[in-house]
Amino acid sequence: MQSIATFCLISFALAQAGPLEVSIKSLEGKPAKLWDHAGSKATVVVFMQFECPISSEYSTELSRLHSLYKSKGVNFIGVIPNSDSDEMLKKDARDYKISFPVLHDGKLELADSLGAKITPEVFLLDIKGTVIYSGRVDDSWTERLRRNVAPKKRDLAWAIESHLDGKSPEVKKTEAVGCPISRPLPRVSKGKVTYHRDIAPIIQEKCQACHRSGEVAPFTLASFNDAVRWKDLLVEVVEKKQMPPWLPSGGLHYRGERRLNDAEIALIRDWVKGGCAEGEFADAPLPKRFTEGWQLGEPDLILEAPEEMVLAPTGKDLFRCLVLPTNLTEDKVVVAYELRPGNRRVVHHTLHFLDTQGRGRNLEADWKKKNGAGETKGDSGPGYTSPMGVGFAPTGEMGGWAPGISPKFLPDNIGYFLPKGSDFIVQVHYHRTGREEKDRTRVGLYFAKKPAQRYVQPLVIPGQFLVIPANKPDFTVRNTIWLGQEVLMHSVDPHMHLIGRKFVMTITPPDAKPFEAIRIDEWDYNWQEIYFLKEPMRLKEGTKIEIEAVFDNTSNNPHNPSIPPKWVKFGEQTTDEMCFMFVGVTTDDNSRVAVRKSENGPINKRPGTIGPKKQP
Repeated sequence: MQSIATFCLISFALAQAGPLEVSIKSLEGKPAKLWDHAGSKATVVVFMQFECPISSEYSTELSRLHSLYKSKGVNFIGVIPNSDSDEMLKKDARDYKISFPVLHDGKLELADSLGAKITPEVFLLDIKGTVIYSGRVDDSWTERLRRNVAPKKRDLAWAIESHLDGKSPEVKKTEAVGCPISRPLPRVSKGKVTYHRDIAPIIQEKCQACHRSGEVAPFTLASFNDAVRWKDLLVEVVEKKQMPPWLPSGGLHYRGERRLNDAEIALIRDWVKGGCAEGEFADAPLPKRFTEGWQLGEPDLILEAPEEMVLAPTGKDLFRCLVLPTNLTEDKVVVAYELRPGNRRVVHHTLHFLDTQGRGRNLEADWKKKNGAGETKGDSGPGYTSPMGVGFAPTGEMGGWAPGISPKFLPDNIGYFLPKGSDFIVQVHYHRTGREEKDRTRVGLYFAKKPAQRYVQPLVIPGQFLVIPANKPDFTVRNTIWLGQEVLMHSVDPHMHLIGRKFVMTITPPDAKPFEAIRIDEWDYNWQEIYFLKEPMRLKEGTKIEIEAVFDNTSNNPHNPSIPPKWVKFGEQTTDEMCFMFVGVTTDDNSRVAVRKSENGPINKRPGTIGPKKQP
């Protein structure tokens, strides 16, 4: 009798609750209310969007919390506040293995009732439907594109535990981090700034390389409706200069430059403020055509891993080194390469190296003997894991790939020397999506049709230190070299780890004023690239090259893996630190580049040349 009375009391309370009685839909299109799935002690409503990367990444953690608290009378309910088709939403819910009911709030009635503005955003309701906690799940994300190494505040779990103990949560509201829930706007056809005339050209040139079907971005920006749906997020990320992803804030001009200028940012902001006017379709640019398949035509040699890489839904980012034998019986000169990710949702970027001594194969064999010990449970596949570099000093390097970078041929008579029998090693930076993913990345190599005159080689400029003290916000590392011979500079590649904050490289010609080659004011370990100059630059003998790197080893740095901060030593582990500038250069005679450590000091010249050995 007591259980029946309790059930009636709960049913009465639910029937009287405001948000719990708002009628929305199930994914089958049938009317549904929250109280249909409410818990006997409390209900967690989580607003989700599978196209929002932060929201989808939380799928596993939310399912884990649901399993943990369901037996304690706390039910979870997912709510999708958009107008996607129910069939697509059902598929996404299956793919992300959501273990709790998912409903569809297409008209945003529940979102408006609770005041939801972000996905993922959670609302903990008592049995009367009163909100007792709202905001983020935890502090894994301090802002969009700023991820903590590990959560330190598990706000939702703490709020649930407090409620189950009969106490009011100590923290009742936090700021959710994710993607804004787009509210519908009245259709506006005319305005000072219109989509077809002013906004579409910007999106085509700076966004669609990634934000189109099948590419790395989580949603498309292929149409007016797409842009309106993501309008709030669009303004936020371009004003913060988080998107398009481009770390350099100053310096020379590089290929594939994705940053927006102030005028373009102002147009996007004014377009949204003005009501997102569509304008005349006659003003629209012609649709941008993207080449499918190999962008430079069929490669001379295609390399791929022998099997798929399988990634677990959650865990730390994975740095996997794939050993791809070339099986070449003669030396080759590579004038272009193209990397094609098998799964662009998870391939963040790649770096490419050469190995003529089989060291990568040995590391892969050792990794297989260990059966992947130490890696995230659920990860499996070819290669071996190495967080920084490839685990040894490679024979050579061959650039890298990041989303939005288009493959291009090197200038005439310049190439990468590829010795016969080399292994091509690709270090792939994989990131998680909240569901199991598979990838089989390929590399296409294009060979020179005639001998090259110069071969690309790395000029390595280290920033030297032993340790970075704890609680130091501006630990600065510097180094200076002077070129001992004339070179042609093709690329720059700054490198730090998690607590790096700024990086600047300055060049001073012997007969001219200094200038910045590259400046990065907001370093992000997750967006490392090799930056190729639009046009190679000749640097004379005696040119001064300075690097300056600043590290922030405080708790204010969201990337700091140690809270409270610890002393950080120089080393290869991700939680260690490094400081390097890799400059891609060629010399006229293919001699290894020579440098001085002081303006008039002795020339430090490594013996030998780059390229094929001369026949006696």
